[in-house]
Amino acid sequence: HVDQPFASPARTPQLVAADYLHSYADLLQVPATGLTHITESPAQRPEPADVELRYLGEKQQFDTATVAYHQTALGLPVWEAGVAVQMTVSPFRVLSSQSTQHPDVHVEAPDDDALKRAESLSTTALARALGLRDGTEAARKELEIERRQFVVYQYEADKVQRDGPPSVIARDIPAARAANGRTKKTDPSVEEPQGIVQSSMPWLPLPPIPDSIREGEHYVGLKVDFGLPLPAWGALHWTAILDVDTLAVLYLRPHVDEATGLVFEVDPITTNGGPAPSGTSATLNPVRVSRPLLGLNPPVGGTQTLSGDTVSLVDSEAPTIAGPTEPGGSNFDFDARTNEFSAVNAYVHCDRFFRLVDSMGFGRATYFGGSSFPSSVDHRGRMNTTDGIEVNAHCVGTSGGAGIARTTFALANTANTGAPIGIADDYRVVLHELAGHGVLYNHVNSANFGFAHSAGDSVAAITCDPGTQAPDRFITFPWVNIGRRHDRLPGGGWGWAGTIARNPFGSSDGGGYNNEQILSSTMFRLYRSLGGDSADLNTQRFAARMATYLILRAIGTLTPSTNPANAAGFEAALETADAGDWTSENITGGAYRKVIRWAFEKQGLFQPAGAAVPNNNVGAPPAVDVYVDDGRAGEYQYQPVFWNNQNVWNRLAADGGAAHQDPVVNRTNYAYVRIRNRGTQTATGVVVKAYHANPAAGLSYPNDWIPMTTAQLSGADVPANNSGTIVVGPFAWTPQHVGHECMFMIVSATGDASNVNNIAAGNSIPEWRLVPQDNNIGQRNVAPVPGGGTTGLVEEFAGLSFEVKNPLPKPAVIQIESVLPGLLAQRDWRLDITSKGGSAFTLRPGDSREVLMSLAKGKDFTADDVEKAEDRSIQVAARADGILIGGMTYQMDPKLVRPQRQGPKDNPAPGQPGHEHDEHCGCGADAKADDMAETLLRYLNRRSQRVREVEVRKVILEIELEDCDD
Repeated sequence: HVDQPFASPARTPQLVAADYLHSYADLLQVPATGLTHITESPAQRPEPADVELRYLGEKQQFDTATVAYHQTALGLPVWEAGVAVQMTVSPFRVLSSQSTQHPDVHVEAPDDDALKRAESLSTTALARALGLRDGTEAARKELEIERRQFVVYQYEADKVQRDGPPSVIARDIPAARAANGRTKKTDPSVEEPQGIVQSSMPWLPLPPIPDSIREGEHYVGLKVDFGLPLPAWGALHWTAILDVDTLAVLYLRPHVDEATGLVFEVDPITTNGGPAPSGTSATLNPVRVSRPLLGLNPPVGGTQTLSGDTVSLVDSEAPTIAGPTEPGGSNFDFDARTNEFSAVNAYVHCDRFFRLVDSMGFGRATYFGGSSFPSSVDHRGRMNTTDGIEVNAHCVGTSGGAGIARTTFALANTANTGAPIGIADDYRVVLHELAGHGVLYNHVNSANFGFAHSAGDSVAAITCDPGTQAPDRFITFPWVNIGRRHDRLPGGGWGWAGTIARNPFGSSDGGGYNNEQILSSTMFRLYRSLGGDSADLNTQRFAARMATYLILRAIGTLTPSTNPANAAGFEAALETADAGDWTSENITGGAYRKVIRWAFEKQGLFQPAGAAVPNNNVGAPPAVDVYVDDGRAGEYQYQPVFWNNQNVWNRLAADGGAAHQDPVVNRTNYAYVRIRNRGTQTATGVVVKAYHANPAAGLSYPNDWIPMTTAQLSGADVPANNSGTIVVGPFAWTPQHVGHECMFMIVSATGDASNVNNIAAGNSIPEWRLVPQDNNIGQRNVAPVPGGGTTGLVEEFAGLSFEVKNPLPKPAVIQIESVLPGLLAQRDWRLDITSKGGSAFTLRPGDSREVLMSLAKGKDFTADDVEKAEDRSIQVAARADGILIGGMTYQMDPKLVRPQRQGPKDNPAPGQPGHEHDEHCGCGADAKADDMAETLLRYLNRRSQRVREVEVRKVILEIELEDCDD
């Protein structure tokens, strides 16, 4: 409110804050009862109390004051949640407020015995909770409890400790335990770490979390402040939060900060669009960011070096330029044009890559089995010169090329060597070396593929693309531009069978980079299809992580004797990598094999039999490739709206009609599907399986897909080369949800199975990953709505709903978005979400919520207006943590005037299944509805006395209840 402060006549900061909070409670989402006790402090023990605000404190600076409040539940403060109000004090004017409240707090009070046990927590019990066991007797004796306090804490597994154990320990315990020290031990042959372990930050080997603790849930916890010294750190003070019922540690923090260093996040062009490497420190310095120096070894003799558990800076090559040192506890902050700055970048970027691989679940001991850690890195070395004055970098292998010996970096620019700028500053270059040559050493005992230089350019281009500010996203190294691109096309000779490719079907690339550009163009096409071309940053990030994982997993399947000699060999390795489940991320495999093949096909692989090579043509599609056309002609360019396939439709009679009719509930409907074949041969053995589902976003196969009554039909042969279509149907089915249901068709043919065949029993896959990546599947979440006038459209959307599920393996923020066609937007129409939580809410994995909608009427339109409009679709979409997981399309039909949910003209007679009452049927339902409304009103007011009116619009079920006193 800085421009328009909130003025209050109150006379003290607390009174002003209270006045403000009462005025803006709705905006701040404070419940009606949440301001009852704002003058009171939080309770010392749980007590019967709603979620509310309670007084935290007041502080003043110059002429401003801040009044802060805890968010509380059961009277206890919710950890790091509350509201603060800032104001001037003479006169009193509120300038701003901040809220960190949790939107949904549901917590149960522990029993009195558990509370008493927590209140009397001993140092022995705390030591046990902290995992201090054999070999730590001295530390246990020095453990001292300083303060105890009951709080409410929301458990998040990835926030228990800031840093995980060092890699030497991580290689000796299960991968998931290595990530956060919190997963139950599953291998009895593995010895758990005993006692205190050192990392880049103080770290303790906490026991596993009990199964009763669930991600995202709130628990009454005991906050314990305690002292515990560690050998390399000396005296330390800590805070832990223990679940009161189980005494499991849900949160642990030492009160010490790690060393940080200034680096480039990626490179100045990617991050900021510039400046170039020729820039001065004055122009380059603002692009620096502060990043923790993870994994650092503790200071020795009070001096901190850039040596850690994963990477160690070693001056192994000329010129002799040692890495910087700092006093223990100091940060490594240097000007951009210095060797010291390059040293920090070399440490951070190399460490970052290895941790990226770790985070994907690849065990370091096996994936980098030929390499030793910490990995040796020289931030200033030489390649083709004696003094290192060159723009270059290289990754050197061990004896026999079985692992990484060292990684060395030279300069990014040679114009001003008195103030040098290092190429290690560019994360893309680091990825080329380590994700390209470094991983290949460990699996094929060579720095190169047999058919291309490496996949380093691919990983660099993909990993650094999300959110890039580079003017040209297809320059692989935009800061140190050496001419390499990842948008090369076969038509220009950059195909796998093209005139530029070097030995594409034979031996090594011979040290050239042309084939690497062809490979990176192929892989970048895959990334774009998986979501890299989305406008949403989180979707881009998912696609980048997935594509990088597939590349790394494919390389992990190779051996020195199976280093692919041609692109087809690596394509096969990628399909194999996709077929497996990504178990550490709970992602079912098998969703992307068709896209992988297509990406190589578009780059000139899979030439027709007998085609002369070299040629500059794209490849041929599979021999058989049947599909349900969603507008992409069976190909895989990125398409966000995957639920609007017009080649799946419904009829109210088995008449073979080609126009979609909205499904009618509780009666037999008939579905059809139109099929094409982009393959080079006629498709035979065509089979279609038909499913339907609730009107929903975030569905998963097979859990949410219900077979239609006619579950499967065979179809005629489908001509090759898109030269004809067939229609398969009718599929009898009975919709259950008024207004619309989702329809799914899965077509297969001899030689072309759907990806659903790859899903093992017990697994599932969300529709947002399945449907757009498999042209064998057609999904239609499309419902016609009245476009013949304003009244029918408003009535159609009054209380219209669909379900949203969270298909992600973690709690996610669900965001409902709507896009109105220009016809409505220009007339000031608005779609509102009227259900609880509005358009944004959090769902746990697998949970769902019904979303209710309404249309706020704008200016009138006519059927003729709709007829002339190019776009008639009302799109409603759902995102989970930014990722588009599905949606609904409501198509305005100028021929429809009445709401479709009122039933068609051939409505079954009153008393018959499927009958829907309207003003023309004469069944007397209005009187019955009035009686029912009165009965419901009396019943509800007996329970809450808050219901003003009940309107019965439709009766779907008759329910007889017994024993419902509660």
